[in-house]
Amino acid sequence: MGVRRYHDLIAWQLADALHAQIYELVLKSPGARNDLRYKSQILEAADGVDSNIVEGFLRFSPGDFKRFLDYAFSSLGEAERRLRHGIARGYFSEDACGHALRLARRCGPAIVRLKQSQRKDWRDRRNS
Repeated sequence: MGVRRYHDLIAWQLADALHAQIYELVLKSPGARNDLRYKSQILEAADGVDSNIVEGFLRFSPGDFKRFLDYAFSSLGEAERRLRHGIARGYFSEDACGHALRLARRCGPAIVRLKQSQRKDWRDRRNS
């Protein structure tokens, strides 16, 4: 039986946790909070991961879902890169970002597996 709610997708759960973690990091860092361009960029990137998973899922089209998973994966890469920029700029310590970076490393493969499962599910439905 397939997933009925996006909340049940592991990729979404990881993306949502990453989003919350990045938001918390930014709010706790005066440097990140006050660098309005950086703050906007990292929060939009983090928001793009979970939001694109949801939007694709709710389109009820395997092709659309796969495309939005690609967008989510790209946003994930951007969010991770911006975290590293924040470390380089002194906004965050490596230790403070450890949990967020672990979530990002887990989320990427989860998105890829979810996309692969769509391909398989679509073939299975077509061959039935």
